[in-house]
Amino acid sequence: MNYLKKLIKRYQFNPKKFKLGMRTLKTGLAVFIVLLLFHFFGWEGTQIGTLTAVFSLREDFDKSVHFGVSRVVGNSVGGLLSFLFFLLDQAFHHQFWVTLIFVPVCTMLGIMINVAIDNKAGIIGGTSALLIITLSIPANETIVYVFARVFETFCGVFVATLVNADVDKIREKIKSKSK
Repeated sequence: MNYLKKLIKRYQFNPKKFKLGMRTLKTGLAVFIVLLLFHFFGWEGTQIGTLTAVFSLREDFDKSVHFGVSRVVGNSVGGLLSFLFFLLDQAFHHQFWVTLIFVPVCTMLGIMINVAIDNKAGIIGGTSALLIITLSIPANETIVYVFARVFETFCGVFVATLVNADVDKIREKIKSKSK
């Protein structure tokens, strides 16, 4: 019981820490741009694009690029395994046992592949993509669905990286003018 009290006490609201930082601002801007971009082009899948933008936006441009590439590689692995799952699922006429057996197997394979290619940073994103795709493929949408989810990830990474680079450039220009 003491442990639970300590844990709850740890998460008390501190008004002094409630502030809008640069990374938070950039994250909001990236989500805004992804929503606007997807709306403008009539694309679906804003949840994947916006989540990827949030995950990919890091402290600076270099870290965003590194994490973004890791995320795209991980999601590509997840997308490829999702496609293989789709083929198996279709071959066995969408029997539940196929999902029950092969989604965990594909999950493990995705982790193993990402570790083997030294992409540990892409494991969670790739696994998320795999699970989202395999567990939500609409009956009449097949390979297009897999590619759409991976494309949404590319968009989120691209926007996060662009926002990080542009906001950092603007900030540097403001700093240099004030000197």
